[in-house]
Amino acid sequence: MPLGICLCLGLLVICFSGCSKNGDFTNPFASAGGGRSDRVPSGSPAQQVAQLEQWRRDSELEVKQLRQSVAGLTEKNQTLQTQIANAQRATQLQNQHLKSVSDRLAATTSELAQTQMQKQGSSQDAASLNELNQEKERQLAATRQSVQKLQQQLKESTEQLGTVQSQLTQSEARAQSAQQSVEHLTASSRQRGGATIRSNQNLKMVTLPTDKATIERDGNVIRIQLMAENFFNPQTAQIQDGEIVTLEQMGKKLAEAYPDQRIGLEGHANPNQDPKGVWRNGHHLSSAQAMAIYEFFLTRSVFRSDQMFIVGHGANHPVYSSATETGRRGNDRVEIVIYPDAVK
Repeated sequence: MPLGICLCLGLLVICFSGCSKNGDFTNPFASAGGGRSDRVPSGSPAQQVAQLEQWRRDSELEVKQLRQSVAGLTEKNQTLQTQIANAQRATQLQNQHLKSVSDRLAATTSELAQTQMQKQGSSQDAASLNELNQEKERQLAATRQSVQKLQQQLKESTEQLGTVQSQLTQSEARAQSAQQSVEHLTASSRQRGGATIRSNQNLKMVTLPTDKATIERDGNVIRIQLMAENFFNPQTAQIQDGEIVTLEQMGKKLAEAYPDQRIGLEGHANPNQDPKGVWRNGHHLSSAQAMAIYEFFLTRSVFRSDQMFIVGHGANHPVYSSATETGRRGNDRVEIVIYPDAVK
């Protein structure tokens, strides 16, 4: 063994010996887990050196192991630090995601609130629209009722128009009949037994001696109406006995006023009349009543036969509505028509 090493080992032995005697020296190679701090070299100096050498090697081995442990712990610590950093980053990402979710939740909550407000507004709008719709329905119902009333009025007006048109048609037919009679009389102006017909356009009105007959001017003719119930027995062409004097007085008055005029005796019947006995219909009865007046005037020389003619109109020319009893009685009549044509 070299001298220097031996000297060093000797010094170490002396130091350990002195320290052990003093009790103040702590083995620098002792470890808490191995219990080596209580060991003291024994034996000869060479043995003590050997023991110290062994302890040194053990210490170096422990140091090496400790360094390896430190290195492992350091590596583990770095791994843990890396994991911690990763966890921190993940936490940060989670926080960011959580913040994003919170923001989205807040936005969704706000949108939900707005939607609820809009829904509330929509409900109010729906209520307003429903009320408006109900009002329109009421207006539509009122309009329909008005339309129905107008349609009913139109129907009534149409019926009235039809009635008026019917009356107009009857009036036109009556006028045409009168015109035909005038034309007939004009055409017959040729000589008939020495008589000639000529026109007189200035017929005057007379006052009748009875209130059971009426007189009126109708264009260029004069009409005298004799209601059948006032002059004839019911459903007959027989003149009432009590009216013979009345007819004689009226015939005398007419003969004085119209001695040469053309005289038409026109019989009329009620449209609802249902004659009994020998009369087939109202037309037949009205013609018979006109003939009765003709015979009456002729036999009493009121008018000449060449002055008079007979027409039976039946129910073709009513002057009153047959819906009432008064109207029906008024339509049963004989009219004495004074024409402007004179027969000489």
